[in-house]
Amino acid sequence: MKDGHWNLAKLAEASAQVSHAGALCARAIHARTETLLYEDADETPEASRTVLAEAAAKMGFASQVYVGLAQQLSRRTLSAAAQQEDQRLIKRALAELGSPGPPSAGAPAAENSLPPLPAIRGAARRKR
Repeated sequence: MKDGHWNLAKLAEASAQVSHAGALCARAIHARTETLLYEDADETPEASRTVLAEAAAKMGFASQVYVGLAQQLSRRTLSAAAQQEDQRLIKRALAELGSPGPPSAGAPAAENSLPPLPAIRGAARRKR
């Protein structure tokens, strides 16, 4: 796909921001829990609020990145010319890797599907 490396990098950046926000939330929860458990802990919730505000900012940034990428990829998917360009890029990349590519529509079903699951024989009924 065109700009695939860039899209992947932006996605990784947003994912890192979400992970960081989660860690900040855990830190804020831990700080408030200490307040409830220990008498000598800081009783003001200001520190937790500051950390949660930072976490909210990280989540907001990640959300903007996700929305931007989704809109860009959606527009690209709707464009017939972009789809053709992406197919050419994918075929070229697969050829460079030496991969035979995705199975064609005319390939036998056995090559395109998973093997059947084994049948369960003699399964006992559940007693009620």
